[in-house]
Amino acid sequence: MTEEEKRKASGSINDEVEPLISETPIVIIAGKEYKMRRLGMVETFKLARIVAMGAGGIGTEISKVKMNAESIMGLLVVGFPYASDLVMDLFANVLGVKIEDIKNPKLFPMGSEIDLIQALMGHIDVKAFFTKLTGLMKIPIWKEFSRGISTSSKKDTGGRTKK
Repeated sequence: MTEEEKRKASGSINDEVEPLISETPIVIIAGKEYKMRRLGMVETFKLARIVAMGAGGIGTEISKVKMNAESIMGLLVVGFPYASDLVMDLFANVLGVKIEDIKNPKLFPMGSEIDLIQALMGHIDVKAFFTKLTGLMKIPIWKEFSRGISTSSKKDTGGRTKK
């Protein structure tokens, strides 16, 4: 089997091409359609901060969280009270609306945030990011690094977590 055939079989070419040809999600809030824009590195860091704040909010080390769409969605919701300004800024930016619009309950009533999170989790750029992240997490050095993070918070004797 050639290298090209191996890449095709593994799906890596499709994983790279799909974000280029796929449409971004449309979310309907209060009867109005909003098309999400493409996402980039700025959104990666915003989402990571919100997820980390969510993990901290429930008293969990981020390295101990199983990274999948469901856990990320849960941590995003848990992170809301700790990162409300960041969340609203992210939503406004991705939808191409003003922050004042996001704060307007007539335009974005309670519950809209759940619809927006679901649309984000279905966004092709988010899916592509997690596909790549999952691949990165399989690399031996990453496993060693994450193991070091989770053991660095333990005492040398007894293995109990520091308070």
